[in-house]
Amino acid sequence: MKIVNWGILGAARVNQRLLPAIENNKHSKILMLASRRNGAAEECVQQYAKNPEEIKTTTDFDEVINRPDINAIYIPLANEEHTEVALKSIAQKKHVLIEKPMALTKQEVEIIAQAAKDNNVIVMEGFMYVFHPQFDFVLDFIKSGKLGKIQYAHSMFSFPIQPARYYRINRSMKDGGGALWDIGPYAIHTIRQVMGGRIKQVNASAKMNSHQADMSTSGILEFADQRRATFDISFECTRRSEFEIFGEKGRLKCHTVWQHENDEAIISFELDGSAPVVEKIQKGNHFNLEINHFVDCIHNNQESNKLSMDDAIQQAAAMQATYKSIKSNQWVSV
Repeated sequence: MKIVNWGILGAARVNQRLLPAIENNKHSKILMLASRRNGAAEECVQQYAKNPEEIKTTTDFDEVINRPDINAIYIPLANEEHTEVALKSIAQKKHVLIEKPMALTKQEVEIIAQAAKDNNVIVMEGFMYVFHPQFDFVLDFIKSGKLGKIQYAHSMFSFPIQPARYYRINRSMKDGGGALWDIGPYAIHTIRQVMGGRIKQVNASAKMNSHQADMSTSGILEFADQRRATFDISFECTRRSEFEIFGEKGRLKCHTVWQHENDEAIISFELDGSAPVVEKIQKGNHFNLEINHFVDCIHNNQESNKLSMDDAIQQAAAMQATYKSIKSNQWVSV
């Protein structure tokens, strides 16, 4: 198979997992990493890459995007920068892996999707959790019918934000700051995956800081068939990374969904008339698996069957409706 040559735009903390994941893929090679902050790219490469001497660093994003031998771009930039940089990359015929959220509006994601189609490149939103063996277990369990029809789900994601991460909350929600745009995509995307169907409307509320970024947000997601799900996310509460699903015949809980210690996961479930069961899921490095999947999509010239552009559009619509609900304090249609 042809080697996929990568360029990375941004020296984000998530590179701690993504750089090794790309290097672990036998069909991938990182050629460049760019950061506008002087010295940040070099520090990131030295700290996180297994072979830092092989990666060129720069402060110029265009140098990476326009380099002809780079054919895949990874974007872990600030949320509000995703669309512009993605479109520049796509215009240069690069495949693009974009950290969640892909963009701040449904309209922007639709533009990205059309650009990807016009330029015959693969674009995928970076929800790594769907590649952990735990999530396959959950989806298979739901499909087995053991829980009956899923009627309700609740997702929770929180941790006390530390000073080193204050950049996440020092700009308004309008500009992509706050908990909703940072950890909210995980909570809402997971609900969409396990509930099935399309979200009809959203009602959400938030606690804001002085920058008009949400510190904590909770909401109700109502589906077209009137089933409901709820979520709560926070930069103020103790660490939680879990969701629970309730069906007609039982319940299932994932105790670690988006943050796995030692790449492990534990699931518990209880079916009507049966004793509770706790099951330890096999280890899985979901970042490695995400990169493997994306590279396979490139080689097969086939959009992801797990994270399609239609899924990204639906996700953006749900996120945008949640933001509008917070601002208007009322139900908002998706």
